[in-house]
Amino acid sequence: MTSALLSTVGLDAAQAVAAPSTRPGPGGRKAPAGPWDRFNLSPRSRTVRPVATHPRPGAPTVLHGQGSSVTFDFGQETGGFVTLAFAASTDPDQVVGITYSELSTYVSTTSSDGSNGGSNNEPPVRYAVTPGGTISTRRDHPVAGASDAAAADPLSQLRGGFRYLTVVNESGGTLALTDVSVSVTFAPNAADLRAYPNYFHCSDDLLNRVWYAGAYTVQTNIVARDQGRVWGPPDLGWNNSAPVGESGDTVLVDGAKRDRTVWPGDLGISVLTDYVSLGDLDTVRNSLRTLYNHQDSSSGALPYAGPAVDFIGNSDAYHLWTLIGTAGYVQLSGDVGWGRSIYPAFVKAVRFSTAKLDSDGLLNVTAAADWARTDADGKNLEANAIMYRALTTAAALARAVGDATSAADWSDRAAALKAALANGGYWDETAGLYRDKPSGAGASLYPQDGNSLALWFGLVDDPARAAAISAALAARWTPVGALTPEKGDASVHPFPGGMEVHGHFAAGRDATALELIRREWGYMLTAPQGTASTFWEGYRTDGTSDYGGSYMSAAHGWSTGPTSALTYRLLGIAPAEDGGAGHTVVPHPGGLTSAEGRLSTADGVIDASWVAGREGHGSFDLTLAAPRGAVTEVGVPVPDGGRGWVVTLDGRTVWDTTSRASGTRCTDGYVRLRGLAGGTHRLAVRRGGRH
Repeated sequence: MTSALLSTVGLDAAQAVAAPSTRPGPGGRKAPAGPWDRFNLSPRSRTVRPVATHPRPGAPTVLHGQGSSVTFDFGQETGGFVTLAFAASTDPDQVVGITYSELSTYVSTTSSDGSNGGSNNEPPVRYAVTPGGTISTRRDHPVAGASDAAAADPLSQLRGGFRYLTVVNESGGTLALTDVSVSVTFAPNAADLRAYPNYFHCSDDLLNRVWYAGAYTVQTNIVARDQGRVWGPPDLGWNNSAPVGESGDTVLVDGAKRDRTVWPGDLGISVLTDYVSLGDLDTVRNSLRTLYNHQDSSSGALPYAGPAVDFIGNSDAYHLWTLIGTAGYVQLSGDVGWGRSIYPAFVKAVRFSTAKLDSDGLLNVTAAADWARTDADGKNLEANAIMYRALTTAAALARAVGDATSAADWSDRAAALKAALANGGYWDETAGLYRDKPSGAGASLYPQDGNSLALWFGLVDDPARAAAISAALAARWTPVGALTPEKGDASVHPFPGGMEVHGHFAAGRDATALELIRREWGYMLTAPQGTASTFWEGYRTDGTSDYGGSYMSAAHGWSTGPTSALTYRLLGIAPAEDGGAGHTVVPHPGGLTSAEGRLSTADGVIDASWVAGREGHGSFDLTLAAPRGAVTEVGVPVPDGGRGWVVTLDGRTVWDTTSRASGTRCTDGYVRLRGLAGGTHRLAVRRGGRH
């Protein structure tokens, strides 16, 4: 084996087997080069090789005797088909076994980490070795370790997510390895995996790492439509050759290793991550279309999970997430034509949910499957927050396609739900949080997801109450992240955790949001057992899995909420909150000194950069460039309610204590401007006329 293969050099060097393409990814033209590129985790080539061996660098690659083994470390999450090359000195009639693991905790010579969703009995997959030849898991049939159906189809042995690959001598002779590589299969629609159309960079490198790790996590979750997990699960091994998409070439699934299935709730976070980084909205559309293909034609119910799982009609919450995703796709892509084509099915699905609104205006959940939270039935807080967002975004879609009657109806229902939640006994002044339900067992549960969504989705109008919720949530943090009591007493779940990050920003507590990102997502990136590159499905306060031990996915798109929050809030480029057209540029510095980035939108590319404190405390400089109509409002933070401060636009005063330009207002600590012309503009905040 080459010395480079066994070295501990950086992953980029190990992966640089081909010059990167200059062609853009699926989201459009490639973002400019800059210091942010060093945080990009996507490989430079679709052929990757390990960067180290375990248990020690330089471990033997000649395996003598049955049970001898070597573990190869790829330095980060990868996924695809494995090729092993053997020297001519390898003994004849030998058998090699292969196991996989995302986390170092579950590296084993006797089993891969769990993935099949049933027995999770996944012993080494064994192949016959030819001296001087190669084994390809894409080409060769296993001789043991896989079900008969899987063994008959080598493509079933695609392993979607792993960092560690263990090679075991399953016979009595000598195996001499000369090369190990993986052919990467995720995001097959990207000509250059590193060519993101968008970028992000700020003065905190840990936050930069988190943004790009979120993007990479979601990229590993973009799979070919025929490379999903088979369901029901085989008794032995796994099978990743199931059709899971029914439109286009790719879909956005829940996890790289598993379930490799379209789950609507997961899309509530992962679609936003995709949009701000990869810009691959075609894959989002394919995923939504697949879900609508399985809508119940009678009731209008949408799937809890897409094919091959095909659970339909047992989740009110996930049904609603599909509605939110549908309206969100049309808003972000500008693809109103697709919105019109799907609209009859969408209306039927909205009516399925509005039929469950009680006389008090609240949603009464009767199909209680959800993301694994407890207390998921009845008039729980989380489901009602999701219902509110579904109604408000549905109204926006209705307006976009010209259905004013439905838009008004759904807006009225959203307002009624909001009022009912405010006055229905959910609020606990002493706790500073909403109860999950006003009475019964749910009255003693103060959920992370429901309270966070209430902030994020705009159910809390009172700034003091919003700040109280944010503070109460933060008071429950552990050293490794925010508690998720609706899952368990010691659970830390980055899915509702991402909702909490967005919620802190919505409450105006920007520094709190950033501190949670550093604590929870920083932990996942730096934990010694982790992938150093992707975010986990859910864990416990001691760092162990909260999803069936090794079955936990360590590259799960629903855990990437900070990536969109950092673009939308910290950098400040965000789509209209009401689901309508256009974007706003309103930075939330949170104590940082600078940020810059790009968001490619349906109206064109928006670039923004800002510096805080360059001309003393409170000063702020924002530069943005956007086509005409892409930005509907711009805001810059001003101290002291603006008293004694001046805001200039391109050198011209647009706001001070005594005068302001047309379309300018000061609210919530920001001077905001509307009606900005296209082009490049500079806003500056200075004390007392210095500008």
